[in-house]
Amino acid sequence: MLLASLNVSVNHRIVYDGEPRRSDPAAPWAAPGEVRERGSGDCVDYAVAKYFSLVAAGLPAAQLRIAYVETQAGAPDGHRQRHMVLAWLPPGEADGDPLILDNLVDAVHPLSRRPDLRVLISFNEAGIWHGLERGAPARDARRITAWARVLDRMDSMRPAIAYSLDSTRTVTGSR
Repeated sequence: MLLASLNVSVNHRIVYDGEPRRSDPAAPWAAPGEVRERGSGDCVDYAVAKYFSLVAAGLPAAQLRIAYVETQAGAPDGHRQRHMVLAWLPPGEADGDPLILDNLVDAVHPLSRRPDLRVLISFNEAGIWHGLERGAPARDARRITAWARVLDRMDSMRPAIAYSLDSTRTVTGSR
């Protein structure tokens, strides 16, 4: 399956490094080519790289959303942390179970099997939605300034944006 192959490929080609954004939350988001050159990134970088790689592979952007989520570790009262993942929405199903591509997990699971995640908002090039709602977006995608800057850079970089689907591990590191 394309989603699973790409998830593993990107997860293994980027070394996790969340320090730059921890020290500067306003640090710019990277386009996939920039992450590939750097070889490291945080959850935002993984989600953006997966989004553009799947679009380049022919998946409709309308089925893909970068999701800003809250993760919960351990028990229901466990530590909560903000995180980004990529969601694939099944075509034509108003309430189909989205699949989640996460840099913390190589396997692709339906959202219903990820009780540790609560989707706050999701977005793609077309707009911003509350959670993973279907239908018309609630807001324009360019309201997320960092995303608008990535879109502008991507317009000047296309078509060399996709990660290889070869899942051979080329870098190591914890995610």
